[in-house]
Amino acid sequence: MDPEGRLGSTDISVHRSRRKRWDKCLLGVLLLHSIVIILVFEKFQLNSVHEKFHLNHGQEVQTTKVWYYYEDGVPNTRHNSSKIVYTVDKDEEAVSWVLRLSDMPKIAPIAAERMMLELEKQLQRKSGNKQQQLSNAIRANITGYLRNITQDELNKVNPEWKLFIIDHSDRGVGPWGLWYMETELASMLGWKRIHYITRTTQEHHHMDSWVTQSKKNSQIASDFGTFAGIPINFTEHLGKACSSVQRKTYNARDDINDEINDYMQQNFPSLIDAAKNDVTNSFSLDISPAVAKLSRPMDVRTFWNTTVCKSRANRCEFRSYIAREIAALPSKHPTMKVNTDVVGFIHNTGRKFVSPDYIQALLTTKIIVLAQRDKWEGHLRLMEGLLSGALVLHDPQVYWPYGVVDGENIVVYHSMVDLERKIVYYLDPANEQERILIGQRGREIALSENRYWNSMERLLLNDDNKHVNDYGVSYQPWKGHSNP
Repeated sequence: MDPEGRLGSTDISVHRSRRKRWDKCLLGVLLLHSIVIILVFEKFQLNSVHEKFHLNHGQEVQTTKVWYYYEDGVPNTRHNSSKIVYTVDKDEEAVSWVLRLSDMPKIAPIAAERMMLELEKQLQRKSGNKQQQLSNAIRANITGYLRNITQDELNKVNPEWKLFIIDHSDRGVGPWGLWYMETELASMLGWKRIHYITRTTQEHHHMDSWVTQSKKNSQIASDFGTFAGIPINFTEHLGKACSSVQRKTYNARDDINDEINDYMQQNFPSLIDAAKNDVTNSFSLDISPAVAKLSRPMDVRTFWNTTVCKSRANRCEFRSYIAREIAALPSKHPTMKVNTDVVGFIHNTGRKFVSPDYIQALLTTKIIVLAQRDKWEGHLRLMEGLLSGALVLHDPQVYWPYGVVDGENIVVYHSMVDLERKIVYYLDPANEQERILIGQRGREIALSENRYWNSMERLLLNDDNKHVNDYGVSYQPWKGHSNP
């Protein structure tokens, strides 16, 4: 700078250089600020309810928040889901409520209050006044007010808030459940947010009648046919009582799986060393080939006999009939080793505790023959049998658990002649590898697709585009009793 305060050429160059550095600094600050805003926005997105994000391997995953209305708390089951987030706040902006069907009368007034909050949020968004509420008269009679709103209007109120109503009963509650959904819940909440989950998607399962007919006419060779049940038609209820009907099945028990893993580690450490070192947290799946290939000295087990339930009221005529027929097989096949003993705990005790003797019996048997109760389908024994890695022979079902396919990971028998023929076939040494492979696949489908969280993810992440079959059930098309 000269004596008169003017900038020289050198000063101008320095000034420009400093200006460029400041510009770069400012640009960096703005860039950093933008990154922070993006990160905050992404975090906000990740906190939304039906969000989608990418895992490290690039797979897109949908998630949901869940609030349970179970008076005894969230089901006491191991939770390994990356898609379900449990919350204690039932009034979150978008959350799925899960409740038992028997709790509908208790949830109705709570749901009406939630609907009132949603309507007030709509008013506040329209008016810009965050304090605006419905009138005192409407708030005092919110149920009556809601039932005067059309279904179209009710369905548009926060469609992200959903109700999943689960019927756990063996034979269902009859027409009451769907009637209550339509007249008491859908009438004030809208049918689109209601989803019905039930174990009872079949009717006319009368295997005791098949037993009676077989004994009377000596038609042991007769096919089970329609005695095994037919699908219930729910189509008339869709769009009135609920948005979807989904089939609930029993899941693979964590405690049974843990005991099998412990048994393998204690008795066959050399077979599972490689799986122990696996870092993918799939130990149970990784040892499936070793479990299926175990030496199994017992040929056939039923884990059932006539001593378990002696009364017809217990609805086990068919199951006991199967056990008697299996017990008689050695008279025709002298080298066949069969066992119909009840091993371990039974009834409610067996559902809560695991007997080491039961685990050992499962893992030392080649073929496990299972039969369902007389009047309904589905039981815990199916997944327990599949977890063992043995070949499971099972009577027909209307709807099978997810991924269970006849001839691939289970074998279905359709008559007593068919049962005997398939037992003889799979005990033939020439077919041993086929039997082992089906048993391995059965264990794998139980572990990979039928844990508690697998089931809940499929049920709660309800896709509007999910296939609905001819009977109104969100399930693949019904193909009869042989193959789901």
